[in-house]
Amino acid sequence: MTAYPHLFSPLRIGPLESRNRVVCGAHFTMFTEPSGTWGEPGFFGERYGRYLGERARGGAGVIIAGQAQVHPSTAYQMLNNAIAWDEAAIPHFARVTAPIRAQGALAFLQLAHNGGVNRGTWSKLPVWAASGVANHLEPPKALETHEIRELVEYFARSARNAVAGGFDGIELHGAHGYLIHEFLSPRSNRRSDEYGGSLENRMRFCVQVLEAVRAAAGSGVAVGLRLVGDEEQRDGTGLTAEDAAEIGARLEALGLVDFLDVSVGISGAGMVRPMYAPHGLGVYAAATVKRALRHTPVFTVHRILLPEEAEGILARGEADAVTLVRALIADPEWPAKARAGAADTIRRCTGTNQGCYGNLLQGLPVTCVTNPEVGREDVLGAGTLAPAARRKRVVVVGGGPAGLEAAWVAAARGHRVTLLERHDRLGGKIRLAERLPGRAEIGDFADWRAAECGRHGVEIRLGVIATTDTVLALAPDAVVIATGGIACTDAASKAHPMPVPGSDRDWVIDHERALLGVHGLGARVVILDAVGHIEAIGLGHLLATMGTDVTVATPLPTPVLLDAETAAAALPLAVRAGMRWRPSTALAAIGDHEVTLVDVLGQRPETVRDVDTVVIRTHGVPDVALYESLRGRVPELVRVGDAVAVRFADRAIFDGHMAGRSL
Repeated sequence: MTAYPHLFSPLRIGPLESRNRVVCGAHFTMFTEPSGTWGEPGFFGERYGRYLGERARGGAGVIIAGQAQVHPSTAYQMLNNAIAWDEAAIPHFARVTAPIRAQGALAFLQLAHNGGVNRGTWSKLPVWAASGVANHLEPPKALETHEIRELVEYFARSARNAVAGGFDGIELHGAHGYLIHEFLSPRSNRRSDEYGGSLENRMRFCVQVLEAVRAAAGSGVAVGLRLVGDEEQRDGTGLTAEDAAEIGARLEALGLVDFLDVSVGISGAGMVRPMYAPHGLGVYAAATVKRALRHTPVFTVHRILLPEEAEGILARGEADAVTLVRALIADPEWPAKARAGAADTIRRCTGTNQGCYGNLLQGLPVTCVTNPEVGREDVLGAGTLAPAARRKRVVVVGGGPAGLEAAWVAAARGHRVTLLERHDRLGGKIRLAERLPGRAEIGDFADWRAAECGRHGVEIRLGVIATTDTVLALAPDAVVIATGGIACTDAASKAHPMPVPGSDRDWVIDHERALLGVHGLGARVVILDAVGHIEAIGLGHLLATMGTDVTVATPLPTPVLLDAETAAAALPLAVRAGMRWRPSTALAAIGDHEVTLVDVLGQRPETVRDVDTVVIRTHGVPDVALYESLRGRVPELVRVGDAVAVRFADRAIFDGHMAGRSL
């Protein structure tokens, strides 16, 4: 008997039945096999099939691949887009559907035209949109009626190819500011012909596409819509949840949809909400749509992270299924673990966005901070963690994310592992990071790994300062050095000259010391951010909430190492709390409780007086003393995480994982 009876009950979706109500939602990965001509779109292939196959093996009932692009005018929004309109896509689709269906899940494909959320940087094609309303990086061309007819045919052609490639269902993208959404919304649809004005007219393109796709796909294929559930425009200019409900009810009455997958927001920031956003933030929109329908299943999405959250949504009748994306990136076995009563072993998505959405914005394939297997399923996926050829005595020094990952992986392979941690709690620098406002969930990077160490029998020794002698006394066959990094105020930075003149004063400290002693920093604090990540902004936010007069200055124009979603959430929250944000500003000198700031664009100096504390966030340096002292004195010696170079958590966890596999 499962603890989640609603979540693991079957669901009828048009002519099909899903084994449960867990849907792996469509999302960009850039796992598409590239075109022979760099810059041109490609096809889905084995790599993407392996990735989605892992999510099917983990127990999801429906896997929605995609998106796949339906027309050349939408094929260049991101690098390596997969095309659907060409029959050459069919065998590539089969490489995706086969591993999904082999694991008992339904394989759906999301078809999309991204409308104004596009660019012609490489293709030089004009951006096609419902109207001439800029929705992204360049102004679009309003579609002419013959182009609309062409797109309807291309949607149908793409659907035929999808079915020929083995897909059981089709989801059309009608949200996130993409073309169908643009036609539906009065914000973006300014047309005066039969496709604009009244709701019936604004729905016309969506209806025509659905009719054409249903005819092309055939009666045995489920066809549905990713529907914009609320544009969240509080000035009254956009679609509301009530509008979405009316659209859904009309589509149901026309018999055009077998499901509606309801999300909120528009294009740009807001599509992939970070950890600052509440869990289940889009459920209200799905519930509103569901109340307007008679029988069509409604899926809900946005930061549904825990099985109990999903079960509650279904039990309350707010939706018929839950669409998970980042939760299944972080742990493909989320459904299987929940069903088996092992929900506490799920590796949680924390909403950091660093490896998934952050990578996509850089034109890179997705990874996951907490799941090093993502995109490397062929070598790191299920079934690849082989038992060790010989059981070894392994000592791991350091209980941060790198050391914890190395320890549990090595123990899972059969090694006898002892972990030494100098503090009285595991987690390393994660325990500092989770103190920043809105970032408590990041603690799961440490919590899950600590629990895995317990499940795999790792011996944990807290409060132990490891030395050469204490490590050698354990007679290890292998030692993993995960001693982390050392924060400082003068390490070299590409963005700012170091050291800052006057930074040797005793009231000038690094960001870690500041966070540990946050209540003793005084009434006025100036923070220099020479890195461009979250630490300075988060510390400034925290101090502002305490009533401190705090200024964060950075020579950078933006927090360049943060993904756009996190920056768009964290920075306004900090400023609204009272933090002063001074981009493009250098810290030229530190005097007697005063600092000189310089506008790096205009070279104008400014003196800030009566400063109690200056905090400098620059790059740290690796703590290598123990590593250097053990070189040549143990059979195997491996360095991981910040002990190699002070980097982000995803590198630390990946290092630890690979070390655990290599021993």
